Amino acid sequence: MKLGGRQLAIMNVLWERGEATVADVQAALDVERALAYSTVATVLSRMEKKGLVTHRVEDRVYFYQPAVTRDGAGQSMIGDVISRIFGGSPAELVNHLLESESIDSSELQRIKELVRKHEAEQKKGDRK
Repeated sequence: MKLGGRQLAIMNVLWERGEATVADVQAALDVERALAYSTVATVLSRMEKKGLVTHRVEDRVYFYQPAVTRDGAGQSMIGDVISRIFGGSPAELVNHLLESESIDSSELQRIKELVRKHEAEQKKGDRK
């Protein structure tokens, strides 16, 4: 699953709200230059064809809902990044993040805690 910038922005609105009309999405988008109603409607229509959103109709108004979860989309997109940029190695992605200047000590501590938690859960699964 690949989401372009507009698509991701629209999905964020839908994930946050659960359901929205084209006008709701248009108003909620945080972009430098406002998108036309017809542009938002076209993007939503294309997203529906890709299986990313669904809609229901009430009094001739389309109400769009996300057809994929945030977690599902995130896993798919991260998997694509790992495959295409880091040669399929999650460790290379983590190494890249750790070497970047955007990881401060509190983020590093949180990452360590997440790794410890994940290791503990794996050990529990191995015992079963």
